Amino acid sequence: MHKQAGRKKILTVLFLLAIMNTPSVFAQENVVNVNYDNNSYSQLGSAYYNKGVELLKANNYTEAIAEFRKALRENPTDKSARIQLVNTYLERAQYYNNKAMDYNKAANDLRSAIFYMKYYTNEPVEAKYVADINTMEDNLATILKAINADMTPKGHLTMGRSLRAQGEFAAAMTEFQKAVNDTNCKKDALANIGSIYYILNLNTLAVDNLKEAIALDGKNSDLHLKLAGAYERLGKIDLAAEEYNLALSKTGSNDDILMSLENIWQQKIIDNPQDAEAHANLGAVLQKKKDYQGALAQYKKAESINPSNTNTRLNMGTLYQEQKDYETAIEAYDTITNFNPNFMLAYLYKAQCYKAMGKKDAAIENYKLALNLDPSNQDIKNELYNMYETTMTPEERLAYLKQQITEEPKNAGLLYNYAYELHKANRIADAIPYYNQVIKLAPKNENAYINLAQAYMQQSSYDKARSVLSDAQGLFPENQTIKKQLASIDAETVSLLYNDASRLYSEKKYQEAINVYNKIVPMTPEALLGIGACYQAMGNNKMAAQSYAKSLQLDPKNIETAYFTALAYANDNDYANAKAYAKKALALNPEHKSTKDLLAYVIEQESTAQMDKALAMIEKQQYSEALSVLNGVIKADSQNADAYYYRATIYDAQKKYQQAINDYKKALQYNPKLTITNYSIAIDYDYLAQYSNALTYYKKYLSETKKVAETNDYTRYSQKRIQELKAYDKPVSNTTTKPAASKK
Repeated sequence: MHKQAGRKKILTVLFLLAIMNTPSVFAQENVVNVNYDNNSYSQLGSAYYNKGVELLKANNYTEAIAEFRKALRENPTDKSARIQLVNTYLERAQYYNNKAMDYNKAANDLRSAIFYMKYYTNEPVEAKYVADINTMEDNLATILKAINADMTPKGHLTMGRSLRAQGEFAAAMTEFQKAVNDTNCKKDALANIGSIYYILNLNTLAVDNLKEAIALDGKNSDLHLKLAGAYERLGKIDLAAEEYNLALSKTGSNDDILMSLENIWQQKIIDNPQDAEAHANLGAVLQKKKDYQGALAQYKKAESINPSNTNTRLNMGTLYQEQKDYETAIEAYDTITNFNPNFMLAYLYKAQCYKAMGKKDAAIENYKLALNLDPSNQDIKNELYNMYETTMTPEERLAYLKQQITEEPKNAGLLYNYAYELHKANRIADAIPYYNQVIKLAPKNENAYINLAQAYMQQSSYDKARSVLSDAQGLFPENQTIKKQLASIDAETVSLLYNDASRLYSEKKYQEAINVYNKIVPMTPEALLGIGACYQAMGNNKMAAQSYAKSLQLDPKNIETAYFTALAYANDNDYANAKAYAKKALALNPEHKSTKDLLAYVIEQESTAQMDKALAMIEKQQYSEALSVLNGVIKADSQNADAYYYRATIYDAQKKYQQAINDYKKALQYNPKLTITNYSIAIDYDYLAQYSNALTYYKKYLSETKKVAETNDYTRYSQKRIQELKAYDKPVSNTTTKPAASKK
């Protein structure tokens, strides 16, 4: 391309990349030649442009983009540089999409291309480009869908913030524009759009969007500051100064803002040394910077140029007031009121000076004069009330506030002060309705909730107090006073509930006591113990055990709770759970005597129940089932003589005599008083033809029965067999007759 200083030749424009049916794959581009007549173009801008064209030809997209952006900054209205920048973004998007497979970068380049075509100027899009832009947007939507991007307004806003943080301002703008029409996203989207236009030095667009954002968020000092900067760049100095002052009012002292304002008014003075307002405003800036001498000099200069300007004299008064030279300040304010008796601020500032000097009557008088001129000014009312408060009796303050409320029944500040004074006077019932009115009119008044809850507590209306504070906590989750007050109410409420439940228990009103315990929130181990005791007193051991068990879950190291749980289960004949909780108690204290005794009892009762079950089975000759039960008893209690005895009887029935003998002997070992066992052993030895052993046990049986002088079929049969087996008292021949044994 031939270079000419300040001129560019015909442009080659790439429109447009059509998406194919397969997502994320671009078709080959179509090349269109477009001619533009260009206005004068700076030599530097031409150099940037031409270098960009060469880089684009070499497919060096990233550097080409940088050059075209430089060219566009040199001449922001040059369409040719903007179109070529769009072309480069589109070609790089095609590369990222089809070759590098980096769909996020492809999406960013499409976003940037859309910005420069659609949002870069505030002019309507030319009709011939509408279809092209639609195609770009369709391509972008296809890629975003393929990568599962969040395409809700909130998703666009979030992506815009991310891209802005990465310095991708053009791409971010397209995302913010997608979110700007959503009610929930509009404020943030406009703020970001205005800020990026400001960054890109597109100041007219910055102003339009920042003004819209400020309309939705007037307290945002940063937006006012950016709007001031945009106005300043556009040469709208007065508007810039206004926005700088607004930004300053919302941030307090800010050196950068003060410096900008100082530069503005100094330049105005240079342009017109007789501009009284510029001198006065410069004085106000210097006063903010604590340069009192410089400020005073500017005020005097402004006054010499325009002696009738009361604002200059007012500023001088505030200067002296700020320096605590109250007498001189009052003199300045007097010159204003003498000339203009309806100048409210002069009376207000005089009142403040008199207050600082300790002259209460003069202060009150001037506050009243100011209030007469601005009856709805709440700040004046508050300052006047504070003056009255220091001199009035409590009754006078109440009367004064009551009168004020009569005049302004919807004034939340007055209502709060009146409720507070009633509260201080211990007129709780009277204060409560006024606190409630305050909350309706000013739901963000934290102290109204706190004081109302305190009033309810003083009336012992803890449920109402808690309800008020719960609402307050939802509105002010970080307020520590509300959190502490809620905790205090909970503690007090729980204490009262414990007392009520204990009284009802002592009156044997057990169900009523349970109902009271259940009101304790959150439920405590102590409350569950109380509920368990009530159920136990009612004879409902099952529910008692469940309550004790829940208490133990909350307080797992409480041995007494574990013992009570075991005892309740034992009383409900639930020996498995009783044993489990008794063991938990002993794990906490192995020497706990009550639990040791209870565990022994539970094991015994459990064995007894199982023994009864086994005997019933034996009676029905269900020997296998009975053996299973008896084996379980022996496993749980290896010294249970009865279990061994009855298992032996089953072995007898099954003719397993040696096994029966073994169990009979164990039964005797653990209970020597089971004398009949000797007889059973003797009979089984008879069956096994072990006559010497049989003789021994017949004798043992008779020796035990003689002690009680007992005579029965067993003793008589034993005597008979002893006679028949005499020969086995000494060695005998193998031919000796072996009488058959039988059980009686």
